[in-house]
Amino acid sequence: MARLALTVLCSILLFSPGFTYAETLTATEIVRRSDELNRRDASYGKVTMLIQRPDWKRTLSIEAWTQGTKNSFIRILSPKKEKGVTFLKKGREAWQFIPSIDRVIKIPPSMMLQSWLGSDFTNDDIVRADSLVVDYDHAILREETDAAVGYWIIEGISKPDAAVVWGKVIFKINKENFVPARVGYYDEDGELVKYYETFDIKPIEGLAVPTRLVMSDMTRAGYSTTLRYDVLTFQPDIKPGTFTTRNLKR
Repeated sequence: MARLALTVLCSILLFSPGFTYAETLTATEIVRRSDELNRRDASYGKVTMLIQRPDWKRTLSIEAWTQGTKNSFIRILSPKKEKGVTFLKKGREAWQFIPSIDRVIKIPPSMMLQSWLGSDFTNDDIVRADSLVVDYDHAILREETDAAVGYWIIEGISKPDAAVVWGKVIFKINKENFVPARVGYYDEDGELVKYYETFDIKPIEGLAVPTRLVMSDMTRAGYSTTLRYDVLTFQPDIKPGTFTTRNLKR
C-alpha cells in the first residue's frame, strides 16, 4: 500500500529542515515533502490493515516494497482467504494476481474507483501515488497553531486537464516535520467525502514518521480503515525483478 494507503501507504523527508527554512517553501513544495513521508527513495514495510464497518471488522497483514512514486509491490500475508494475493504498480498501471483463480489481472481505468481489498482506499489511491502533488494547484490558505504545534493549511485545486476524482484537497501539515496531520478529499461540489489523519509519530532511521493512518468515509457512518506500520525501513534489500509482472505469481 505501498500508499496504501500504501494509499493511500506510502513517504518521508529526505531531510528535516528547520522551521525558518521551511517558511520559504512554496505550497507545492510543502505538499511534496509531506507526500514523501513513509516512502523516500525506497522502502519496505509490514503493515496491519484494519477495516471497520458498523457490524463487522477484519484485519489483513501486508508487506510492501516501494521505489519512489513509480514502483510498488504488495503481498497479502493473511488472513488465509486473501493470502498470496499480490499487487504491482508501475507508473500509473497496475496488476493484481488472485491465487484462487490463478490469474494476473491488469486493473483497467473502469476499476480505479473500486475499493482496494475491501477497504476505504480505492485502486486509484494506490496507483496514483504522486497525484496529490502533480495533479493539483496548491495555495497556503492560512497558518494555525494547535496545542503549541504550528500547521500550514493548504488547499489543492484540481488542474483543468487532470484526470482526478477529487475537485479539492485540503491539507493540514505540521510545520516542523511536514507530517500531514489531516488530509481531506472533496468532490466537485465542495463536499467532504473522506479524510485521513495520522498518529503515532516515531523516529525511524533518524526521521519523524507517522506509523498509523486512519481513513474515514464521511458518506457512510462507521466506515473506516486503519493502516499501522509494524516494520518500516528506507534501506530495503530490493531484489532484481521485484517490480515485474512475473513476480506476481512467485
